[in-house]
Amino acid sequence: MVAARVRDGGGPPSETYLRCLEEVQSISCATLFAPVVRCEAIQSMIIVSGWSDNGWLSGGHAVRMAMELSMHKAWPRLYRRMLNGKVDPKEDKDLVVASRTWFCLYLFEHQLSYGTGRPAVLKDDESIKDCRYLLRHPLAIEDDMRLVSTVELMAIREEVQNALPTEGPVLDEHYDVLRDADLKFKNWYHTWDQAFSQKYADATFYRQSLQLQHKHAELFHNATALRGINGPEDVERMPIKQRELAIHSIEIAQEALHITLNFGSYRANMKYSVHYTHVTATFMGSFLLRLSRLFPNTCDTNQIRAQVEDLAGLMAEIPGQRYALTLQVMLRRSRKRKQQSTSRSPLSETTDHPRPGMIVDPQVGGQPSIASVTQHRHPDQYPPQYGGPPRQYSGGDPQTFVGIPPTMGPVQPHYAQQQAHSHQHPHGPQQLIQGYPVPAPMHHHYLQHNGGVADAEHIVQDYRAFSNEQLPVWISDQTLGGNTFMQNGMDAFLLPSDFLPPAPQIW
Repeated sequence: MVAARVRDGGGPPSETYLRCLEEVQSISCATLFAPVVRCEAIQSMIIVSGWSDNGWLSGGHAVRMAMELSMHKAWPRLYRRMLNGKVDPKEDKDLVVASRTWFCLYLFEHQLSYGTGRPAVLKDDESIKDCRYLLRHPLAIEDDMRLVSTVELMAIREEVQNALPTEGPVLDEHYDVLRDADLKFKNWYHTWDQAFSQKYADATFYRQSLQLQHKHAELFHNATALRGINGPEDVERMPIKQRELAIHSIEIAQEALHITLNFGSYRANMKYSVHYTHVTATFMGSFLLRLSRLFPNTCDTNQIRAQVEDLAGLMAEIPGQRYALTLQVMLRRSRKRKQQSTSRSPLSETTDHPRPGMIVDPQVGGQPSIASVTQHRHPDQYPPQYGGPPRQYSGGDPQTFVGIPPTMGPVQPHYAQQQAHSHQHPHGPQQLIQGYPVPAPMHHHYLQHNGGVADAEHIVQDYRAFSNEQLPVWISDQTLGGNTFMQNGMDAFLLPSDFLPPAPQIW
């Protein structure tokens, strides 16, 4: 399934992928009520979680399955055997496999926690204590070095995250936490880089990944202390420590994107990456754009735009449709703001024309009726991070933004007939879109944009009437996350899935 999706890249899912997905769905559902008897079932659920864009539930299910087999006790038992000199490759095989699987679960669950803003269940306890000792076991393999190093990094990040506030103001003592964390991250990096250098050349994927993990960990926790910055007026009132942290974060994000985009082995392997890797790359690009908007005199804004455009193009080539569109929306909004600042009048673009496929209500002056595109969804049904229902829909011919595959642009000229038909039958609980049943209150934006993926231009137009304070975090280029970042993690910086066609999900 994963291999088929990687091969499909940024295009539509292939028949092979859909058939594999159907089988995976069946197997995954069977694990809900059947007893867990083999570790392979847990390992399979880890794969399902890691390569899904909604892996929180499947990842949590994998943790429960592992606990049912007492995998959380495997490493403590193996560690004691090693300390007592009772190592036996035959007797230890199951313990080594179980320990390795548990380490993966700890790693994945914390990645999911940072991605969604939800608390991690697994903690830094004896189930992972001194995990690097695994490398001394006769059954250890080369990839264990990467696994153990990342587990150690997650343990450091857990300690840092617990020491930073999730609510309230950021105090001087919290900057001290970040300074200490920076030293720990650097020590972690130098320790493991030296270990990897004994096995791999400088330009290999493993060492590049090590660098990126270091940069992202530092940037993410810096973002926690910068979340209260919501505009230029906040920048003017920033304390010196926070300003220095923001400027340093620009350097970190640029270095990280440079590795992602310009180191051939890492860029080539992005298409095989787990969902979390795509999310972190998108987060870094989005956060960097925001910082460059707030601190234009401390960086090369043109160079940063070029980096983010390159990243958006990369995401469009891999299974990262949502992430490509997220960055393209921000780039489009930034470009329009720059054009408006140099235009003769901001009113020159206010003449709107209804978009193809939109229902026009003649009683409201030829403007698209809000009721016609949102009648199935009450405003309260919009999650706050999505920014509420768009208030105004401006026109212009549909255009596909650079980097989006052809399948992502406004399509389906027959959609107007489908939309009109849906208004004649407003009580139907579902609409069938591309073979998948879609509840009417869901996928509002997907239906709104001609039955296809909304392109960057139309999304920016939809939110043009919003003030900066009303814009959701994912489209605003001057907020660094606010409370939404703490509540939703890196998901707060991602385009909501409502803008994408409904896709079959494993969970």
